[in-house]
Amino acid sequence: MNIKRNLDRELKLDLYQRLRLIEMIALWEGRLTSKSMMQAFGIKRQQASKDITYYRNLCPENLEYDTKLKGYKTTKYFKAKYTDGSLDEYLKFLSFNKDASSHVSSITQVNTPIELITPPNRAVEPKIIRALIKACRNKERIDVKYASVKNPLGEERNIIPHTLVTSGYRWHVRAYCEKDKKYKDFVLGRFLGDIETIYEKLNHKVPEDKLWHTFIDLVIVPNPSYTADQQKLFARERGMDGMKQVINIRAPLAQYYLQLMHIPFRDYSADMPHSVILENLDEVKKYLF
Repeated sequence: MNIKRNLDRELKLDLYQRLRLIEMIALWEGRLTSKSMMQAFGIKRQQASKDITYYRNLCPENLEYDTKLKGYKTTKYFKAKYTDGSLDEYLKFLSFNKDASSHVSSITQVNTPIELITPPNRAVEPKIIRALIKACRNKERIDVKYASVKNPLGEERNIIPHTLVTSGYRWHVRAYCEKDKKYKDFVLGRFLGDIETIYEKLNHKVPEDKLWHTFIDLVIVPNPSYTADQQKLFARERGMDGMKQVINIRAPLAQYYLQLMHIPFRDYSADMPHSVILENLDEVKKYLF
């Protein structure tokens, strides 16, 4: 029996969060001490030291003590276990703690200067979200009033939702629309009034969302209209493997990703000032809307 693995599976949420921070601080700050943990979670030194020891027992090859730094640093064998190893994850954690420090007295403000620009909150009533989550979980058919640019006052629709999705800017729900007889994306902020569950039996079989289960590759490369050195710069900036980046994604989400990453997907010209382009645009076009 692997005792280490069993201990790992039985982690409590608060300990899991502290183990995540151990990795993030060591990886992105280059020096992990008990004080770092004490500041972030408002815990005592004894608990912080205990957490670091526990982490080192679980991941013995990840950290080593540096007498010059008077703290722990990552080894050349470091492999993230509780984080995805991304800078974005670390910065979001710092941002969260920065906000929490004004409400939780035990949390000390972190010293790392950080500011994040976040999109504004969308106006969605909690009762709408609750009803949609219930419908997704139970595979229910529901009656909704939905507003659109064409019908800003809203119109009645019967839909069967299955997944809530964020495009990076706003949330929507993927659902089968009985009126249009196809799967569509419904923006959460456009539902009006109450959502009612329809209990009568369907007179037709709801088709499978085949497009949702279709995965495609987005092949992203530096814009060839730039010089070779400029293209290398863009590749490094985007974290490309070599001179391209392949993103495997659900087909209905492809356009959302391209929009979020500011990658052109229509009316593209080699002279346009985009740092990167979609190399296989012709293959992907049929999945865009």
